[in-house]
Order: sequence, then structure tokens, then C-alpha cells
Amino acid sequence: MLRFPNCTQYDSMDCGPSCLRMIALYYGKDISLVYLRELCCFTNRGVSILGIDRAAKLIGFDTICAKIKFDQIDTSVPLPCILHWNNEHYVVLYKVKKILGRKYYFVSDPIGSRFKYSEKEFVNCWLNKDGLGVVICMKPNPKFFESNSGDQSRGIRWFFQYTKPYYGAIFQVLVGLFFGSLLLLIFPFFTQALVDYGIGNRNLGFIWTVLIAQILLILGNSVIGFIRNWVLLHIGMRINITIISDFIIKLTKLPMSFFDSKMIGDVLQRIGDNSRIKEFVTETSLSILFSLLNIIILSVIVLIYNFWIFLIFTIGSLLHIGWILLFMNKRAILDKKMFAQTSSSQSNIIQLVMGMQEIKLCGCENQKRWEWEDVQAKIYSIAVRGLSLLQYQQSGAILLLQLKNALITALIASLTIKGQMTLGMMMSIQYIIGQLNSPIEQLIQFVRKYQDAKLSLERINDVYEIEEEVHN
Repeated sequence: MLRFPNCTQYDSMDCGPSCLRMIALYYGKDISLVYLRELCCFTNRGVSILGIDRAAKLIGFDTICAKIKFDQIDTSVPLPCILHWNNEHYVVLYKVKKILGRKYYFVSDPIGSRFKYSEKEFVNCWLNKDGLGVVICMKPNPKFFESNSGDQSRGIRWFFQYTKPYYGAIFQVLVGLFFGSLLLLIFPFFTQALVDYGIGNRNLGFIWTVLIAQILLILGNSVIGFIRNWVLLHIGMRINITIISDFIIKLTKLPMSFFDSKMIGDVLQRIGDNSRIKEFVTETSLSILFSLLNIIILSVIVLIYNFWIFLIFTIGSLLHIGWILLFMNKRAILDKKMFAQTSSSQSNIIQLVMGMQEIKLCGCENQKRWEWEDVQAKIYSIAVRGLSLLQYQQSGAILLLQLKNALITALIASLTIKGQMTLGMMMSIQYIIGQLNSPIEQLIQFVRKYQDAKLSLERINDVYEIEEEVHN
């Protein structure tokens, strides 16, 4: 395997099972996190070292749990192994390497990333006050490769079944989007005709005819947009109710052990995840079809006008999209971290409100408030990092967009001065380039929404994969 896997924990207490899943993936098997939780005897306080050791043996690993000194990690421990981290977390140590004479320790953390630690940083995080660190050494035995328990399944296509009762309404939306695209394609030619024939020949009657036609097209496009929005509202609300209703039905069929192992905020956040999937299925997926259609048709028109303008636009757009895609992994990590902290925040608020009598009787008002404030500080930190990431994306994207537009404008102006292009053609191409920016942005939004839906689906599958309680 070229790169050690990283499996992000879905909930704030999932680090132990997530570490087990990473090591199983390293040896070639994808095991469901739900299945590993059950084997670990998972509770809402997480898992113990004994629970991880038990689960590892059940899925086919030979294990040794020990407290060892720092110098033993290089000589006595087979990698990858699980470490108890900062006395409250579990991570996987998968590589120790010397770089320019210094040792570095490579850790895959269930919070959603891989880290490289210096010797000092590693010691501070792993060793306790006695100078010892807890390690779970693991090696697969033949049972691991024979067993198929807990293998993963299901993809995002499963949620498209909710659209089946509304195929008629969806067809109406598609027809509206198609005609909206056709109306959009007529405008460049109107612009060229207005300048070259109307203004060029000083034909006032032709100018007024074109302007009236443009106004009618704008009105028609607006009416189509209004109807489309109403139909999408109708479809979206019904699908949203059905998805969340099915999720609640699933919750009612789960064993009590599930609710003992989950904070209430985790469950509430997953209900919000259903809405993200609904938005992707009913809105984003429909719009992207016609964004792609507009990109193809308008690009062909630009190619007919001039090959070099088309080439500059294509290269600039690919660089724009590529720049955005560079940050998608970091965006996913921040989304998972935000989910965990928002879940904790919701759980803390509910505990404060519902348990206020007990809190006041125990005199721990300040402690509970400080717990909530600590979570808010973490949410703020993640939000700051998210904004920084977004600004990096936007600054690079804007620079590439403006550079592309400037080069195209310079080339069009040059061709117009040389007489190779009319003034009407110049304005028409400028209009097309402006119109193309919107579907390119929609394509980028589609990639982001798809990532959001995929992350949400992973968390929802975490519930749907749990075996339902059987009533006699």
C-alpha cells in the first residue's frame, strides 16, 4: 500500500474502533465501523484498551497490550500499532523514519489526517508522567484473511430511490431547464445582430425588434425559473419528509445499546445530514446536467468563433477547477471535525436544559458552562480554519478567472482591430464568456455538494448498518 489509510471517526468517541478499521484496511480488509463498535463494547464514553484488544482478537489479530518506554517503540513494536494518545485518545503509529539525521514519527489520527511528529512532540503526546506509554501491538493471523464479517456496502445511489414517485414532476423541471438553456443560447446571436446589423446599418426598427425579443426572452426565462422553483419545493419537501421519516423509523427499531453508546447531539446531527443528501439528490443533481449542457454548447460556439479564444478559456477553466479540487481533502477533514464538535455542543446544551435541577443540586453550574464554552472555542477554531481555507480557494480562483478573462479580452480586442472579427462578434463572445462563468461555478458547487452528501451518507450508513432489535 503506497499510503497508510486514514479513517475519520464519525462521532467524538469513535477513535478506538476507527484505529482498528485503519489497521484492517492496511492489511487489505474494509470492516464496518458499526461492527467494530459492537465488538469493542462501545459506550457513550468511548472504548477501553481491553475493548479494543478484544475486538482485534475477534476479527483475527494477535495482540499484545503493554506499557513501554520510549526507546522500545523503535526496537520492540511491530508497526502499525495503536497508541493511547494524550491520555484521552487513540491513534495509529505506522512509520518511524530518519530525515536529515532526525527521527520523525508518522501517525494516522482518526480526527481526519496524518501527522508527522518530531521526537519531542511525540514524547509529549504519548508518554504519561511515569515515562511510559500504552501500546497495542497487532499482527494478523489466518483467521483475519478467512473472515468476511462486517464488510462494507451501499453507495449514494441508494438515496435516488426516493425520487421514483416524483418522476413526472422531475421531468417538468428538466423540460424547464432545457428551455431555459435554449433561451440562454439565443442571446449571444441577438447581441451580435444588434451591433453589426442594427447599429452598423443605423436600422432603428431592427434595434427595437431585437430589444423587444430580448425582453420577451428574459420574461419567459423568469417564468420558467419561477415554475421550476415551485416544483423543486414540492419535490424537495416531500422527499425530505420521507427520508427523515425513514430515519426515525430506523431509530425506533434499534436496540437500547445504540442510544447508550451515542450522545443525543450525534443523532440530531445525522438528521441534518439527511437534509444535505436531499438537497444533493433533488436540486444539485438536476442543475448540473444543464450546467454541463450549457458549458458544452457555449464552448462549441466559442470554438466556432475562434480556436485560440476557446483554448485560453478551456485551460483557464481547468486550472480554476483544479485549484478548487486541491483543497477538497482538507475541506472534508474540517467538515468531520465540525460535525463532531457541533454534536458535542448540542448534547451539552440539551444536558444543561434537561438536567438543570440536578446541576443546581450538585452545584456544578460553572463546570457544565465551562464544558460548553470549551466546545464553542473548538468550533470557533475550526470555523477560522474553514474561513482561511475558503479564502485561499477564492483568492486563487479569482486570480485565475480574472487572468483568463483579461487574456481573452486582449485577444478579442486585437482580432477586432485587425479586422478579423466584427464589433458584434466581440460583444457576443464577451457575453458568452460571462455566461460560461456561471455553469463553471455550478460545476464546482456540484463537486462540493457531492462531497458533503458523501460525508453525510457515511455517517447515516453508520445507523442503517446496525442490526434492528427483534421483538418476540
